[in-house]
Amino acid sequence: MGLHPVTRSSISDQVIAQMKENIETGVWKPEERLPGEMQLCEIFGTSRVTVRNALQKLAGEGLIETKVGDGSYVRKFSLSDAMARMNIPGSLTEREFRELLEFRCVMEGPLCELAVLRMSEEDLTRLCQDYDAMSAAGPDEEAFAAADVSFHTTLASCCGNQTLESAYKMICTNLSRVMKDIVHKRGKASGLKYHKAILDAAMARDAGRAREAMEQHMQEMAAELSGSMPGDP
Repeated sequence: MGLHPVTRSSISDQVIAQMKENIETGVWKPEERLPGEMQLCEIFGTSRVTVRNALQKLAGEGLIETKVGDGSYVRKFSLSDAMARMNIPGSLTEREFRELLEFRCVMEGPLCELAVLRMSEEDLTRLCQDYDAMSAAGPDEEAFAAADVSFHTTLASCCGNQTLESAYKMICTNLSRVMKDIVHKRGKASGLKYHKAILDAAMARDAGRAREAMEQHMQEMAAELSGSMPGDP
């Protein structure tokens, strides 16, 4: 399948679908390096945040792996990978959504603290780019949601712990399915406020303050959403 620019509807889903088809049909073979982020942006005619979100989703589904400073590669097929992908639901049940909220309330604060303690200047630049993409999204809820997920995934990648990063990327597979609905239900103001507080703390290398801001963010979000699925009216 040849890659081509996408239309404005469901941009992220179209990018993911095209890349997934290239992997599953063997156009991109196991252990083959994917085109770089900027090249993919040019091919699809999309933003870097959209491409990065697609790469994160594919990594969460076990289709690709990212090597720091080298790029993304198609993973070798294994039975465990296939079983993991079969267990990924198309949408979240009410119980799965509440468990996702609970996981984030437990994990996000400590993960954020560790990330700030260990992040490099390059990591901090990536975090700034994610926040800038959130700020620039305007009324585009899909773009805002993608940048939001990218912000959190960037933090996970800063921890220097592959187990933590892999676990969080797996969670992001589910998080990405509902983030746009969460943004639609809650609006953007709260997310921007807390992500700015986290970024400011990271720039000041204040890991404790970053954790506090993240935990407040998670607690507020959980309190608002615990009574209903994000897609409910």
